[in-house]
Amino acid sequence: MQLLSVTLKNFKTHRDRHFSFQPGTNAICGENGAGKTSILEAIAWVMFNHRGAYKVEDLIRNGANSAQAIVTFISDRDGRTYEIQRCTSKGYTIYDPQLNVRLEYRSIEAEILPWIRQQLGVAPATDLARLFANTIGVPQGTFTVDFLQPPKDRKAVFDSILKVEEYQQVQKDSRQLEKYAEDQVEKLNTDIARHEESLAEWEGLSDRQQMVINEIVQSETTLQQLEGELAKLQAVKEQFAAQADQVQQTAQQLQQLTTQLDSKQQAIALLRQAVQQAEQAVELCTANRASHDAYLKADQTLKQLDQQLKQKQTLLRQKEQQQQTLLTRQTELTRLQVQLERLEQAESEIQQLQTAIAQQTQLEQAQKTITDQLNQLQIDKTEYKNGTKQLQKLQAESAQLQQAIDRIQTAGAQIKHVPELEQKRDRLQEQLSRVEAAKQFEAELRQLVSDGEAKRDRHQGKADEAIQILRDVQQTVPLLATASVESALEAVQAGVDLNTDLLQALWRILADLSEQVSATKLQQQIQQIKTQLQSFYQVQAEVATLEGKQAQQEDIQQEIDQLQARLNELEQSIQTEPDRLEQRQQIFQQLQTLNSPRERAQLLQQQLAQQEEFRSQYADRYHDYQQIQQQIQSIDRQIAPFATLEDQLEQQKSLQRSHQNGYLTVLQQQQTADRLPQLQSELIQTIAHIQQLESSRSQIKAEYDRLRQHYDPQQGEQIEQQYSTLRSQADRISGALPPQRKLLAELELQINSLKAIAEQRDRAQLELKQKQKVLKFINTARKVYKQAAPRITERYVQSISKEADRLFRELLNRPNVALEWTNEYEIIVQEGAHTRRFVNLSGGEQMCAALAVRLALLRVLADIDIAFFDEPTTNMDKPRRESLAEAIAGIKSFRQLFVISHDDTFEKVTENVIFVEREA
Repeated sequence: MQLLSVTLKNFKTHRDRHFSFQPGTNAICGENGAGKTSILEAIAWVMFNHRGAYKVEDLIRNGANSAQAIVTFISDRDGRTYEIQRCTSKGYTIYDPQLNVRLEYRSIEAEILPWIRQQLGVAPATDLARLFANTIGVPQGTFTVDFLQPPKDRKAVFDSILKVEEYQQVQKDSRQLEKYAEDQVEKLNTDIARHEESLAEWEGLSDRQQMVINEIVQSETTLQQLEGELAKLQAVKEQFAAQADQVQQTAQQLQQLTTQLDSKQQAIALLRQAVQQAEQAVELCTANRASHDAYLKADQTLKQLDQQLKQKQTLLRQKEQQQQTLLTRQTELTRLQVQLERLEQAESEIQQLQTAIAQQTQLEQAQKTITDQLNQLQIDKTEYKNGTKQLQKLQAESAQLQQAIDRIQTAGAQIKHVPELEQKRDRLQEQLSRVEAAKQFEAELRQLVSDGEAKRDRHQGKADEAIQILRDVQQTVPLLATASVESALEAVQAGVDLNTDLLQALWRILADLSEQVSATKLQQQIQQIKTQLQSFYQVQAEVATLEGKQAQQEDIQQEIDQLQARLNELEQSIQTEPDRLEQRQQIFQQLQTLNSPRERAQLLQQQLAQQEEFRSQYADRYHDYQQIQQQIQSIDRQIAPFATLEDQLEQQKSLQRSHQNGYLTVLQQQQTADRLPQLQSELIQTIAHIQQLESSRSQIKAEYDRLRQHYDPQQGEQIEQQYSTLRSQADRISGALPPQRKLLAELELQINSLKAIAEQRDRAQLELKQKQKVLKFINTARKVYKQAAPRITERYVQSISKEADRLFRELLNRPNVALEWTNEYEIIVQEGAHTRRFVNLSGGEQMCAALAVRLALLRVLADIDIAFFDEPTTNMDKPRRESLAEAIAGIKSFRQLFVISHDDTFEKVTENVIFVEREA
């Protein structure tokens, strides 16, 4: 991949900037706080979805609503140019400038990041943010930190980079899959055992099924024989039954004829009595026929009179309705007359109101003006209230800013100690790198001192003996020169004292060396100095912001002055509110006194506009009134013929009451009288029918006697009993067959069910073999994943170590050095016959070694030929900075390298220099 450019809009300190990049080393230079690191942070945010510890709000420039970064690059996948835009509010937008189209990608995780991984040429599951943070763009000041950590912490860092934990996690996660496979195998074993248990009764069911089949066949054979015998008996039985039915029918016919004869004799007596009653009824009807007819005629007349009465009542109701309508029209005419009289007075009232209307208009205009002024005063009050809060806020910000400026100016004096502390730190680091040699020297010197003390002790004993001998000789030979003996004694004692002084001096040197060879104390001193330097660097960063804070303080003060002037204007305007309120109240009272003359005049005008309508309504109502009077007169004429209707009704009702008894007698006897011809006919027919029945009875009696002679009831009973016995046996066998067939069907269902269970068992056994194979495969896979992590780590480390060794020599430009990255992720450097651990390397060598390993990681793991370095020469002296810069610029196996530097070190080794200036 090759980055072509990046455009920043309201991104952190950048308002609107564009930076172009070239192949090779791109040096991004500028003063502290100019926004150099922000360029790499924008690329990381867009291309690797990495924003570090920042929140989205931290990416937005102060005063802006959103931040945007646009990166143009050449893809490793197809060699084409693409443009990626990312905005804090709108998200990602991807363009293909060559086709001038926008790629329709929306989801970051599901679409955009997979597409970016393809263009970068990294594995689909690669965590781009972690890849950038740990390998491609290591944050400032942490380039060598990971290699200086204890083995356990180093393992956590580089296991993550090498994705070793993924194999461990897969091995751990696959335990659930293994457990699932084991459960499946166990479940199948359980199912097979359950099926075998269910199939244990199969043989017994088969035997029972055969026994039931045999019983059914035997019962069906016996039933067939019984049915043949029953058929024969049925024919004989039917013959006897036919004779018995014929005898019984003849007896029944004889009995029926006898009963009919008795019934007809009784019927003749009743008919004769009914004929006598009918003759009496005919005589009564003949005697009362005149009264009956007179009653019916009166009833017909009453019905006609009732129709006339209903007509009269209808006319009376119509008259009452017309009278009610007439009353309503009369009321409406009165109301309209009053309204017309009032309208005649409205014109004069309108002329009288014109003066008051003009006065009302003036007062309302003045009221509107005062109301607008009061509304503006409310707006001014709101603005004054908000402005007061804003003024307090600005004053608080100004005070806080002034405190920060004073604190920065006070703290700026501490920066002068930075060079001295840096030199002291470098000196301690060099001393730390020579700890092993110092320890060897201390051990040799300590051994020398110990041997010296032993020799001194032996020399002290011999010297004491020599001194004692000289003292004895001096006392024994007094003539011996005293001066010579004293000189000898002093020489011996001086030798003893010299040895003692020399050994004490050596012990003091050892004491100093013990301090110098203590790596723990040296690291503590270096850590203390680094802590002090870190605080001073923070002070430097704050001092770099002093000018901006002072400019911000001036802007705030100017805004405070403008706001204060505006608040003074608003305060003067607000003070006029009581006078305007009083004016508005006076105008309101004057309007109340006028009592809305314009509205009253408008109402009168509206009423005048209705005058013609009222007159038209009055004429219509008067015409309706006259028509209703005419209709009432017409109804009175229609009612006049019905004046004597009630008297006629009473006359007909009296006539009806006088003929009621005769009418009721006819009604009661008429039905009986009408039945006389029929009763006489029925009497004659019944006498003839009796004669016919007596003749038939004689014939049936003779036939009955003949049948009785040829019929034997005992023989019929014997046949019936034999038939019943055989029928009972057949029914018993026939009744037993359905339960037997049902039992056979149930047995067949059970056997079929067992067959299905057997098939399930067979399938389960086949599936068990498959599941066992799967379980075996999962066990093998988990074992492979478990063993793969250390092996793959070893292979990775070997490849990375080999690549890092080549890059390390390329960086140092020294062919006699070698670098090894061990399985414990420790860097070992060999130069000639000597090897040194990473902690014993100088600062420049540590930076080169860490750089070589990180570039090798990038090359081996991601196959990416682009890297970012943020202040890689921090804490280096000038020769080391220049050496590292030349080494980085000399790397030819990477297409693009981006280096951030606040000095001119990299300007000398590359033509691709990007100067970043602080924006105002």
